[in-house]
Amino acid sequence: MTPVLSAVYDELISQATRAPVAAEFDAWVKRFLQRTGTFSADHPEALRRLDAAREDALCRGGWAARLAGTLSDPAEQTLAALLPRAHRGVFLFEQVGARHVVRDIATGAAFLLVPRDSVGREIIDDNQGSVCVARVVGGADGCALLPGVVFHRADATPYIEQVTAAARACGMQVDDVCDALLRMDHALQTLSRVRPAFAYRAEALVWRDPTATPMWKRRESSRGTAH
Repeated sequence: MTPVLSAVYDELISQATRAPVAAEFDAWVKRFLQRTGTFSADHPEALRRLDAAREDALCRGGWAARLAGTLSDPAEQTLAALLPRAHRGVFLFEQVGARHVVRDIATGAAFLLVPRDSVGREIIDDNQGSVCVARVVGGADGCALLPGVVFHRADATPYIEQVTAAARACGMQVDDVCDALLRMDHALQTLSRVRPAFAYRAEALVWRDPTATPMWKRRESSRGTAH
């Protein structure tokens, strides 16, 4: 992120995690983690997944727009209002001269990152060849990555490309694709002896809510009420 956007983002997170809105904000965060996978507190990916969940609450959950009015500077309010319109995608990085470009393999869109993007500078060089699930927000001279970026292992890239192509073919929504890829990453990171070829499969794109009542139980219930 740019320094100004970073300051706005940090202030929004600070506002969202304090009373009186913290409980509702945290409920969104918990639902996201339930959908995409929760890491134990001591897992090296735990904080990154929490960052992704909070970013999702600000953007998809609409909390950035909701809290924009708490910012005193009108320019900061304008930046906050941009966050819900950030582009979420499945990105690969490319080099064009001295500039970094992120290409979304879920939609085909491509974005030029601004040189002062702090998130991009810190993570790109260490993750060459890896796919990331992330959001980019636009500016006058390019785009910047938001801090909820999640990189997948480099050896998973060909399988992610296959899964994403399958999702595009069936018209799956990008948010659902991104959430599914995070679940697959969670499986790869937490299950023993699981390889990318097994973790990243088209059959795993559909989320099965573990808290939902199984279909066979719903059928039994409906038969019981019919008598």
